[in-house]
Amino acid sequence: MNKADKVTKIREHFYSTNMTNKDFYITFHTMYGYQSWDSLRKYMIANGILSKERSAQSINLELPPVVVNYNLETLNNFGIEASLGEEYTSAKLPSHLKKIGILSDIHFPYHDLTALTCAIKHLKDQKIDCLYLAGDCFDFYAISRFERDPDKRDFKREVEMNREFLQRLRDIFRDIPIYFKLGNHENRFARSLQLQAEEFAQIHDLQFDVFFRLDKLGITMIEDWQGMEMGDLLVLHGHELYGGGGVNPSQNLFNKTICNTLIGHVHRTSNTQKKTGFKEFINTYSIGCLTVLSPKYMPFSMHNHGFAIVEINEGKSKVNNIQIRDGKIVN
Repeated sequence: MNKADKVTKIREHFYSTNMTNKDFYITFHTMYGYQSWDSLRKYMIANGILSKERSAQSINLELPPVVVNYNLETLNNFGIEASLGEEYTSAKLPSHLKKIGILSDIHFPYHDLTALTCAIKHLKDQKIDCLYLAGDCFDFYAISRFERDPDKRDFKREVEMNREFLQRLRDIFRDIPIYFKLGNHENRFARSLQLQAEEFAQIHDLQFDVFFRLDKLGITMIEDWQGMEMGDLLVLHGHELYGGGGVNPSQNLFNKTICNTLIGHVHRTSNTQKKTGFKEFINTYSIGCLTVLSPKYMPFSMHNHGFAIVEINEGKSKVNNIQIRDGKIVN
């Protein structure tokens, strides 16, 4: 079946149903030769097979007759169709994990090697039982849509270094779970495929977790839109909040989530604590980065190096928000 026939067949099939987009992807992706429902989703979007087009087509169909006599008691939910909306849900860290090291904004291979090795050594010494990479672990400078230095546009080299870095992390933390949360920089990978090589975006081996061997290394991927609950602490990358860090990133964070929350993304260490009327404390944190602090596109940034350790006891979290200065832990 050539591409035109395949697109026509999928479009006609999709338009003939009243299924939600996701239900259609999940139900029929294998029928159309895709190993994951997300691959079918991307293919349909790339070829304009969209719910809005289905709606535009169906709006011209003959309207059903008006129901005049019916018994409400016999209709579930009064005959109203189910909502197409989906509520956001966070991932949940397994409850047996009690001491979690969090590294964010490494931006490999534009990392600060001294700060990165300092953080890793400290986590090893602290005997963490889980490592959480909280977003922007990779930079993907070579496929950024922003202005790029031609001398640094070496995507193949970036890929090789990124893969090697993940292998080193697995070698260092051999016996504990590792989670890889996608941040806005990791999104560059999928966006670049979709915009520049859409025919390749559906290939299984080019899916992020497969391409960077997360599956082979036993590293669990967390989607870019999804947070992670660690006891009573919500851990995000930060780009999900649709706003910058502000003068005090943790205060800005408190105003948005109003719960115990930790983010990276802003490359700065900050802490905020508020007490509710019920004498309960809410704590919000932003943690430092592990990349270079004064890149040429932002030479006078207020960034600092840092990371965090989260300890969980009976569902309650305690955050040690650690700074690094001159390659040493700041007490």
